[in-house]
Amino acid sequence: MTQETCRILVVSDTHGRVTRLRWLLRHEQADALFFLGDGLYDLEQAITLERLQPPYPIYRVRGNCDVGYQDPPEGLAPFAGVLFFYTHGHLYSAKTGLDRLAEAGTNRGADVVLYGHTHRQRMQPGLAGLPALFNPGSLRDTGSYGVIEVEDGRCSFGWKRVPQECAG
Repeated sequence: MTQETCRILVVSDTHGRVTRLRWLLRHEQADALFFLGDGLYDLEQAITLERLQPPYPIYRVRGNCDVGYQDPPEGLAPFAGVLFFYTHGHLYSAKTGLDRLAEAGTNRGADVVLYGHTHRQRMQPGLAGLPALFNPGSLRDTGSYGVIEVEDGRCSFGWKRVPQECAG
């Protein structure tokens, strides 16, 4: 029996904090990164101008502040036996409740819903057939980002912060 494992980074709401994003792309090892919007310009700056191409795929969606970007507002991606539904959250009124996000994830067969928009870290376990809901917080406000370890269809969720000296 083969064991599937992966490490996933989750980032949202950079709002101009390119230095923090550059640090993360340079120093964090992962198998994939989900960028949940409100900072697509920052992501492009960190990758293109700094010539930082991480050795893993980046799954990105546009947020409500990503004006002019044609990225999709949501997506699905499987990792190590877990199906992730990812979106910024504004189209599902994430600031006023999580029911619509949970329903959207359920309708897509997702095990986990990744979202941003609220700028607040949150982890809600999946219960009674509903997907788990995970928000990495805001890289701009607190320097926080999410780390998900997946092993054989099970996830462990956590948060980290970029070092204080990367506050710019």
